Amino acid sequence: MDKNTNMAGFAVAGGVCYLHNNYLAVGVDKEGQVVVRLLRTNNDARLRKFPFIRALIFVIVAIKNAILGYLLSKKILYNKKEKLTIYKFFVNATKYAVYFVGFIVGAIIGQLLLVVTPNAVTINIFNIFNYVIVDALLFNLVNSLITTIMLILVTYLLCRLGNNFFAYQSAVNKAMNALRNKKSLDVDIVLNEKTKYFFNPFSIVFITIIIAIFVLPLFYEKIFWLNVIYRIVLFAIILSTVYEIFVFLNQYDNKFVKILYAPSYWVQSFFSQTTDEKSVMCAIVTLKEVLMINDKDDIKTQHNLIYEWQKLREEFLANNITSESDVDWIFCEVLNCNRAELKTIKYISPIDLDKVKNFAKIRISGEPLQRIFGHSNFYGFEFELNDDTLIPRFDTEILVEKVLKDIKNGASGQKILDMCTGSGCIAITLSKLSDCQVVGVDISESAISMARINADRLNAKVLFVKSNLFDNLSEQKFDIIVSNPPYIKSSEVDELEVSHYDPHIALDGGSDGLDFYRQIIQEAPNHLNKGGKIYFELGKGQYEDVAEMLKENFDNIGVRLDYQGIERVIFADLKQTK
Repeated sequence: MDKNTNMAGFAVAGGVCYLHNNYLAVGVDKEGQVVVRLLRTNNDARLRKFPFIRALIFVIVAIKNAILGYLLSKKILYNKKEKLTIYKFFVNATKYAVYFVGFIVGAIIGQLLLVVTPNAVTINIFNIFNYVIVDALLFNLVNSLITTIMLILVTYLLCRLGNNFFAYQSAVNKAMNALRNKKSLDVDIVLNEKTKYFFNPFSIVFITIIIAIFVLPLFYEKIFWLNVIYRIVLFAIILSTVYEIFVFLNQYDNKFVKILYAPSYWVQSFFSQTTDEKSVMCAIVTLKEVLMINDKDDIKTQHNLIYEWQKLREEFLANNITSESDVDWIFCEVLNCNRAELKTIKYISPIDLDKVKNFAKIRISGEPLQRIFGHSNFYGFEFELNDDTLIPRFDTEILVEKVLKDIKNGASGQKILDMCTGSGCIAITLSKLSDCQVVGVDISESAISMARINADRLNAKVLFVKSNLFDNLSEQKFDIIVSNPPYIKSSEVDELEVSHYDPHIALDGGSDGLDFYRQIIQEAPNHLNKGGKIYFELGKGQYEDVAEMLKENFDNIGVRLDYQGIERVIFADLKQTK
């Protein structure tokens, strides 16, 4: 891009904002990840072709979208579940009331600092020197100088209060300079760019205000309403002229023109701050996203992927689906790519977009994506599912992780039994990541068939046996027994949302949720070798009961917490007397 006069960049809460043609891109650093949202602003680009008129459009659009960008950034940073409509009404009403009061207070303070104070100081200066009759031109000149000094001082103090905010503004300027100089938008390159960007909206407005401070008093009219009109028209003329000068100078890049850049750079010296990789990365990612939309693309017909992703994300949030990974997963499933590759794709075809919308509609109805797609990822492996297999849970990976760690620290070539294997995710993962012999057991023939299909797909050597717990294992013994049994109380199964999509047989653990633990712990000693170990996944609040069951035949009882601090995995060693 040779001339970036159709682009503006601003800092917002915790990130950056770019306005490019009819699109607004807001990027926020949220917990170390840059989250970008795109918004169509519906600005009429045709008016930007007319000199002088486009200056007013530029400023109005810049102010409007700076506010939109700020509000959107706050929404990203503090995303919460949707509230009741009446609650939202009162919250929004209160919010806008606070904004209005803040605006009024700010306007009053501005009048005191930039009108009343300079006038009072000027009058006192002339009084000190006993000027009885003062030339209006001289009075206005002194008053304008004092007003300008007050404006610079107030601006400087405000900028000092927003160090983090202006660090992001400097990052925006660096990224814009790299773009203008046709350099690669890489962190190392952008970090070395200038923190001041010539074609800066703040510079244009600030310089316009300073010129207006000196020019407007020269056109004073006693009739109040006529004086107001004069000032509005004159300010618009000054703004338009300054803007056109900036547009003209922005086309050139020689030593003489760079001297004329000085006023813009001087203004920006108030708010230039040291940037770091985090703020620069946020600026780069957001800029790249908005540049992906090119001037001739109609987002409604070409189906820009980022825009469609954003629309679906907002729809999910409105339906209390808060995970961004659900949105990513739907697009990845339809486009047959991973999440990293998804970032490189610009457009989606109408056919694929229809598929996305169909999947989204089903997801909003409550059905998990794993059921919609018929497969799930577990420990880095993809497992096919059917109606008789439980969707693998992230918590179960903690169970597998503990077993693998103990296998690594113990003897190789051990024999493992996976009780209640379901899709085979535990058994297959242990087989793939160790040199142990693994047997998987389940009472469901359909689940066993699914587990065998998964083992064949993943080239895992696992023996799957249809059995009601140990019934069909005769006298076989193992070094390790691992199980994620059904552990939900019978009375609570139907209350769970997952009960509509997971098989009841894989959820129902009896009246107290502990039936399977009792049976497995009771029979396990007969199927464990000397020094054998047992591992279970637990439901919330079940650790004490299961630990008590284990004490009769097991010792060295331990527990592993999940990421919410819940006692999720229990393990123990078979007593040596057995």
